[in-house]
Order: sequence, then C-alpha cells, then structure tokens
Amino acid sequence: MSARLDDYFTKRDLGFLRKRGIESVGDLLHFFPRRFLVPGEKTPFGGLPIGETAIVQAEVLSVDTRMLERRTGQKRPPSLTTVLINDGAMTMKIAFFNQQWLQQQLTPGLVVVFAGTVEEFRGQLTLKSPVWLNRDEHDETWTPEDLSSPFPVYSRVKGIAQSRLWKAIKVLLDVADPVEFEDPLPTGMREQLDLPDLRTALGDMHRPRTQADMERAQQRWKWEEALALQTELVSRKADYEQLSATPLFDVGARSRRFEANLPFALTASQVRVGEEISRDLARSTAMHRLLHGDVGSGKTVVALRAMLTAVDSGAQAAMLAPTEVLATQHFRSIEGLLGEQMALSPLLAEDDQVRVALMTGSMPARERRQLALDLAAGQIDIVVGTHALMSETTMFAELGLIVVDEQHRFGVEQREALRSKAGLTVPHTLVMSATPIPRTVAMTVFADLDVSTLDEMPAGPKDVTTHAVSLADHPAWLSRIHQLLADTVRRGEGGFVVAPRIENTEVEDLESGRVEQFIGVEEIRERMTRAPELAGLSIGLMHGKMPMAEKDRVMNDFLTGELDVLVATTVIEVGIDVPRATMMIIHEADRFGVAQLHQLRGRVGRDGRAATCFLLTNRPEEEPGFERIQAVAGTLDGFVLAEYDLDSRGEGDVLGASQWGGSSLRHLSVLRDAAVIEHARSFAEKIVEVDPDLSSLPALRRLIRRILPAEAAHFIEAS
Repeated sequence: MSARLDDYFTKRDLGFLRKRGIESVGDLLHFFPRRFLVPGEKTPFGGLPIGETAIVQAEVLSVDTRMLERRTGQKRPPSLTTVLINDGAMTMKIAFFNQQWLQQQLTPGLVVVFAGTVEEFRGQLTLKSPVWLNRDEHDETWTPEDLSSPFPVYSRVKGIAQSRLWKAIKVLLDVADPVEFEDPLPTGMREQLDLPDLRTALGDMHRPRTQADMERAQQRWKWEEALALQTELVSRKADYEQLSATPLFDVGARSRRFEANLPFALTASQVRVGEEISRDLARSTAMHRLLHGDVGSGKTVVALRAMLTAVDSGAQAAMLAPTEVLATQHFRSIEGLLGEQMALSPLLAEDDQVRVALMTGSMPARERRQLALDLAAGQIDIVVGTHALMSETTMFAELGLIVVDEQHRFGVEQREALRSKAGLTVPHTLVMSATPIPRTVAMTVFADLDVSTLDEMPAGPKDVTTHAVSLADHPAWLSRIHQLLADTVRRGEGGFVVAPRIENTEVEDLESGRVEQFIGVEEIRERMTRAPELAGLSIGLMHGKMPMAEKDRVMNDFLTGELDVLVATTVIEVGIDVPRATMMIIHEADRFGVAQLHQLRGRVGRDGRAATCFLLTNRPEEEPGFERIQAVAGTLDGFVLAEYDLDSRGEGDVLGASQWGGSSLRHLSVLRDAAVIEHARSFAEKIVEVDPDLSSLPALRRLIRRILPAEAAHFIEAS
C-alpha cells in the first residue's frame, strides 16, 4: 500500500498543507527548503526576531535537570531540563519539559541545532516550544560529518513544526510510492550533464550530506524545468507545423496600389520582416509568428501588408484587439494608411480597393447583424474587432489570416475560437507584442513561435526629452510644468496628462501607519481647469468607465484640436496616434511599470517633432521607485528598458501566474540560465522527434502538466 499524507498528518494539518499548495506526497517531496544552515557555523543570537520561528545553531555550555513539584493527578513529578548555549558572543537558555534524556546526550562542547519561537524572558533570549533537530531519529550525537552537512530550513507552514515536517519528509523519502521517483529526465541526458537521478536529488535536498550534493540537486531542478518548458513549446510548434492552411502568396492590385501610395519608405527592418511573413504565408502549413518591436517601429504597416496579401489571395483577414479603444485606433490607423484605397461601401468597392470594417461589442445590434452577414457572404476583406469576432454568430466566408494584437491578453481558448472559423483549414496567425521582448524571454516564453523583430524606427531616433521629477522634493515644479504645457498648446500642439486611477483614493502605509492621498484623473482635470497657468485651455477627460461613443467623441476632438489637453488613464497606452501631441505629463509615475511608462511616452512625438515627457512622483528622490523612473528618463531604447525591467523585477513577474495561467516555475532564471534553456531545447527537439506523445516518458509528461497546466497560455506581461 502506497504512503499517503494522511498517514503522517492530521486532518487539520492537511488543511494547512493545502494552503501551501501541498496536496500529495509528491507535492511534499518537492516542498524544498528555502535555505540551508551548516551546523558547523554558529548563529548570532543578536539578530533573531522576537516572536518568530527560528533555527539556531550553537555550542552547549551546560545542561541541568531538576524535578518540579508534582501536581494533583500526575503520576510522576515533571522534569525541567535547562540547556545553556552560546554563539560566541551571547548566551541563550532553553528549557525542555519532561525530556531528561537530553542530560546524557547534550554534553558541553557539542554543537547543536534547535528550533523554536524566539522569546525574551527576564532579559535573556530563549526559545518557546523548543525542539532539538538531531539529524536522524536514532542519532544520539552529532558526528564530524554531521557538522559539515547543510541543514534544511523550510518556509513556515502554519500549525506544523519544522521538525515534524522534516521528519515526515525523511520517512516519505524511504517509503513513498515508486511512481513518485519516476524520473522525468531521460537517462542519457542525466549522464551527459552529470545530474543525479530523481530519488537521489530529492534526498540531497531534504537530507544533504555535503554542500556539493545539495548544489548539484539544485542544478537538476533548473534542467527539469527547462526541459519541461522547452518540450511543451517544441511540441506546440510541431503541432502547428502539422496544421493545413491555405497558401497566401498573391501580390495583386491591392498590395501594389498600397505600396505605390505609401508616403514614406519602409525601413530595411520592415522589408526583412515582411519577407519573413510572406514566406510563411505562401506555405500550406499554418504560420505562427510573433512580431515585436519598439514603440513606433511600424508594426501596423507590416501587419497591413500581410493582410493585403491575404485579400489579394482571395481570403479574408481579421485583426483582434483586447479593447474597443485599441480596436478603434487600429481601424483608424488602417483607414489612414489606405486613404482613398479604402472602400466606402462593400457594394461600391473597385477591384483595387479594400473593404474594411470595425466590429465591437457596443455596436448597435442592427449594425452588427448586417456586418455579420457581410462577413459571412465575403463582402468584407479585413475586419478589426474585439472579443465580438469570436462569438458564435460571427462567421467568415474564407478566413485566411488572423492578426492578434496584445496577444498576452487572450487565452488559448479565445484564440482557438477565432482560428476554428476558417473551416477545413486553419488561418495563418500573426501575433503582435506592443513592447520589445528581450531575447532570453523570447527564447523561453515564445519558443513555439517564429519571432520577427523590428529593430529600426521609420523616422529615425525619436526626439523625446524625458524628465523624472519628485514633487515631494520640488513641489513648485508642477506650476512650471503647467506653464510649459500652455506654451506647447500656443504652438498649436497638444498634450496628454496621465494618472493611474479614475477617482481619488486613500492608501494606508502599513509600516508607518501614514495615510496617503492619491488623486484620480477626474480631480486632476478639475485642478488643471483652475490652474492660472492653464487659463483658457480646453481640457478633456477620458477613462475606461466612459461609454464608447463618448470616448470616441473625446478622442476625435483631441485629434482635430478641439481639445488642447487630454487627461486620461492608461486607455491611451497603446494604439493611440495623435501626431499633434508633443507633451506628456504622467502623475504617480512610480505606480507604473517600466514598459508601461515607455508605451505611454510613445504617444508623443509620433510625427518626428521634438517632444517632452515629465514623469512625476510624490515620493522623495531617495525612496525606492525613483531609480526606476530615472531609468525610463535615461533612454528611449525600448530593448534596453526591457532588459532593465527583467533584471529589476525578476523572473517572478515574467514567468508568473499572470503570464502563464498558473505556472509554477520556481528554479529557472531567464537571466542567469539562458544557456541551460538553449541546451535544453536541443534535448527537447530530439525527444519530440522520436516520441511526440512522450509515451516512453510519462514522468516528463506529468512534470509538464504540473508546472505548465493544460489551460496555460504563453503569456508575457506587456505592462
């Protein structure tokens, strides 16, 4: 009979374990120590936090046992054993009740390890509910080998003592079901990389004999996760390559007219990426390509050229955006790029014109029904839309290409719902990211896609001067910034003002108890209308809670110059193209991510004119967060900022639950382990080629499902 958790823990314990994600013996065996102590190193008592559980290691000075007075009902008098230990500078007195056997085992001069809650009693440190952590239940003394072995320290599990948790793990290492030790790493791979097998590695994590054994085991977990990740991505890529798609290779009248009428020359980067996409579209296997580049690098032009190839080849194209604002902006961008080539009506289109439509959830029902009929009848060439495109009532005559913008915001099922509308074949898919992606991330997270990078700017380097300003240190600067905004408007230009929230908010700092006031865009607009420096300016407001029609009206007024300044939330983060906007003020910039600040800044200076961006914070310059906005102010290179963001935020934000739909990657570092990831891919490719279903490696299949749940999509945070 296989071992189970309830053989070793009470029902109450199991509840505490579940809260830590531990529901099986395998989960517990993979609940690794958060750090290791080496018992030969003495622990300084002075830094131990009162009231918290601690593990201390020190030298025994003396042991004394005395009998206490027997109380009514007790068969024998209780005993109190007091152990005095020393860390080289301070002493600690630890009391044990009814454990007089310690008198013989804890001899003066012995280095010991105790666990308990740190308390202070009569001016001296002690441990409440102390436990002596001997290396094995049957050990009576610490051997010289023990004194050089790392000792595991686990993250706290409420209600379960460290010693009891560790002892249960040690027993399970010996009696667990053999399936728990089926190795996900192929034998040849382990031998080539000199990695321990699974059982050995688990033992070296929970009861290591040497530092080298523990470190070798830790290295193994990185390879496990890298192999699982890359095998899943290689498998997806292999699956995509098996999907039949209609080849799209005609460069017809629409594409030729579009190329001839472009008012600017394509960059070498756009030409190169366009050729990569064209080669994919011409194949009978489905394209699955990622397009990324810096803000303003011309992704929309590249995507539109691909969609025109689809239309010239007799197919339809769909562009999917996550919000109505972004979908509307894409529609307007396409409208501006096509100009007179865009047909005014599906029924009046000339041979070289393009029939483009916008579909959103807020459209009047009658208009949406008519658009759905036109799509199904093949009367629409390109449709731009939101989730409405994926509804069951939206059908296509011949869907050949899907362009997914901000793809991290769509789950697998949502994207598949659109792909399934192509009938017997699947449409080619081009996914776009609004932010540059570091190579290490692309290799780790997007390895199932072919990656195209736009690394040039159409109008050359942008001229946006950026300033990081602490209003806590320089409160008078806000008035000066408002004056510069007024000067900008007088030149016939416009300005954005951005804040992270709609309404005013109070936030209490838990450490200081201080309540901070944060103002929203509505209050900011009110204050700006009263600011003497901005007298006479027309100031508009836009945020996500406004009706779509109202947002369209405000944006159109700002585009045409009816509004001088637009105060908004991050609804203007991507896709918004207002050439006349040359100034941006971002309040509480420390509340935004690096990539998001860079995206917002990308809304100004889009026509090549010099622009200015102010990153404001209410925090002093010496506080954390100011360095981050200084980093944004210091460069316009989105690729540099993407690397900085990855380095400063850490992998938890890149491969965390929000990006991977619940991934539990814990050991692999995108920054430090790029070589491991790349090497693991070569192993993964051989595995998938020989055994695509992983039938000979069931443990690897289980590992993939454990760290990359079936419903997880390949996400990356764009903010």
